[in-house]
Order: sequence, then C-alpha cells, then structure tokens
Amino acid sequence: MNQNKNTFHDDLPKAVIFDMDGVLADTEPLHGECFVRAFASFGILTTPEDYRQAVTISGSSVRDYFLRLGGDPSDWDRVKGLKDSYLEQMIADRDVLMPGIRRLLDALRSHGIRTAVATSARRRSLDIILGQYRLHECFDALVTKDDAGTEKPDPQLYLVAAQKLNVNPKDCVAIEDSPKGITAASRAGMKCIAVITPSTADADLSMADLVVESLEAIDLEVLRKVVKSSRRNGPSNS
Repeated sequence: MNQNKNTFHDDLPKAVIFDMDGVLADTEPLHGECFVRAFASFGILTTPEDYRQAVTISGSSVRDYFLRLGGDPSDWDRVKGLKDSYLEQMIADRDVLMPGIRRLLDALRSHGIRTAVATSARRRSLDIILGQYRLHECFDALVTKDDAGTEKPDPQLYLVAAQKLNVNPKDCVAIEDSPKGITAASRAGMKCIAVITPSTADADLSMADLVVESLEAIDLEVLRKVVKSSRRNGPSNS
C-alpha cells in the first residue's frame, strides 16, 4: 500500500504553472473590452471580436495591435493606466474566478506540489485579479512580462517560473488556454494541459499534451497521466 502511494506521488509533477487569463479567471473578454474602451479614448476604434482574433487567437501583443491600428506610441502608458482602471471596476462587480481552481490548488498544496503563475500580462493586472480573490498566498511564485521582459509564445516566462520554483522545467506541467501559451510551455520543455474556454474555443489547441473541457476536469490522476504520457493527445473530456 505504501509503495503504491509512493509510486503515485513520484509520478506527479513537481510543479504546476498556471496561465492567468482564461485559466485562473475568465478575464480574457474583460481585457478585450477594457482595451477597446481605452483605445477609443485615444481615437483608435476596434471591436472586442477583432481584439480577440488579433491578440488572443493570433498572438499579437496588445501594444503592437494598438500601433497597427494607428495608435501613438507616446500614448501607450496612458492607455494601460486607463485600461487598468476599467478592469478594476469590472472585476469588483463580477465573479470571474474559474470553477475548480481553489479545489485544484488545495490538492496540489496537500501533495507538496509547488505552484506558480506565468502570464504575459503586466504585474498590475495580475495583482488586480489575485487581490480580488485573495489568491496571492496560494502560489509559490508569480511571473509576469514585467519580470521576464517578454511575452508568450517566448518560453522565458515559464523558464523564469521554473527557476523561481527551483524545479527543472521537464518536471513541470503548465495549464494554458491559448495556442501561444501552449507553444511557450512546449518550448520551455514542459508538458501542457489546455483548457477550452469561450475565448479560445475556435483556436487550435492540439499542441497540448491533453485538452480538457474545463479546469474542473483536472485532478491529481489527470496530472499523473500527463506526466507519464509520451505523446501529445487530442481533445478529451477526462
């Protein structure tokens, strides 16, 4: 019995690293709405759907998208500040925490599995969301593009997170919801579980080792299977 328990634990990842938007919280649409409003204040018009296609699906940085639409680089800091104020108001009025996240974090902690967030968002956006749900203390490391100096699909966010956790990237499992996030995790040498969300339901998530319908489908047994898998799997309801 004890040997079986030890074997099960040995098969688990040493760390699980979470994306933020779309994984921890259903905030991807809110970012889009807030940026669209902020852009409009500077005379740059777009729609939430165009933003989703350009940024969430195709992987453009928001700044590059703003500039492609004709935005002035000198306005960018003010655009970010206005967007943050809109986001803070929206988060205060809505419950956007993903179902199953607290249960999963509790299970990971009870088994000594380290946890981190690796997000292309800025630290201010991360603090707004984690602060609203008092989640800062649930993670052993937090990595944003302010820390890594880059965005996904560059793997640096995940590599910095693994370094902060003192865990080899190959012993980590990333949880993502977008093609650029999956690419970043893969380039970092990590296994990756993709969660289907409304914002990325039409995206190609097939590069992930496992695709699930929701965060609630992920438990220790699913993580164990992903760690032991030697090939990438298509969509699953596991």
